[in-house]
Amino acid sequence: MSSERVLVVDDGADMRDFVINYILRPNNYSYMEARDGLEALDLILADPPDLILLDLQMPRLDGVGLLNRMKEQGIAIPVVLMTFYGSEEIAIEVFRLGVRDYVIKPFTEGELLSALKRALTEARLRKQRETLYQTGKLVASLPDIDTLLLSSVEAAVSLAMTTDVTLVLISDDGQTLFNRVSYSNGQAQLVNHPVQNSLAWQAIRSMQPTAGQTQPRDPDRGIVPLCVPLVAGGIVFGVLAMTIPIDLSSNEQFTLLDSLADYIAIGLERARVAATSGHSGGISKA
Repeated sequence: MSSERVLVVDDGADMRDFVINYILRPNNYSYMEARDGLEALDLILADPPDLILLDLQMPRLDGVGLLNRMKEQGIAIPVVLMTFYGSEEIAIEVFRLGVRDYVIKPFTEGELLSALKRALTEARLRKQRETLYQTGKLVASLPDIDTLLLSSVEAAVSLAMTTDVTLVLISDDGQTLFNRVSYSNGQAQLVNHPVQNSLAWQAIRSMQPTAGQTQPRDPDRGIVPLCVPLVAGGIVFGVLAMTIPIDLSSNEQFTLLDSLADYIAIGLERARVAATSGHSGGISKA
């Protein structure tokens, strides 16, 4: 999965280059850039970024003007303001318009990076909690089994911030693991084939989330394999199997994934009960 994307909005080419080349690229953030608020608004409407680094004073449409346009259109993207003016009066105004943090020019690389990480973490957790809430609502609505499986993997992709997610179920005889949903080409897809996964068996036997050893993905980043068991009523249905970028993982994220697995397992248990009662919508593993 590509890293979180940051839109840099500043009329100074030197400032944009500094932020991109010395802060965003070295820390594995994707980026877009705009020279003023109007150009930024076009980019935001066409392809919303995860965060906006925003200059205050720009031609055509300044920082406050862009914030007002975003508020009018209901665009809720976290913003870190970059400004020469750090007065309390300006800070109060922009915080009312949704700015999460601000840095005073000239700022250090560490100052901007810290502000960027704080804002992204807050937005990420808010989005993850909303994803979990929506999954809980879905399970409560008693969806058909295919909808449950597909939606569960979509939710796991959002929570884990990775596209390397599969939903693996145990065969009825408890001897074989079947990959039932994979994520590729930007969407969850139903599949049905046996897999060998020793980490998944460890998670199933322990009934606890189980992580493997960190693996290198490129010189600066690593990924960690993780299997989260799907347990309800003392029955283990399988696991959510994924690899997570180690620099984006957190205890909060693991807790949310564990809660997601609980919701999935409850849905699978309801499907199992419905199947044994002769109703449609039961689990089909193989």
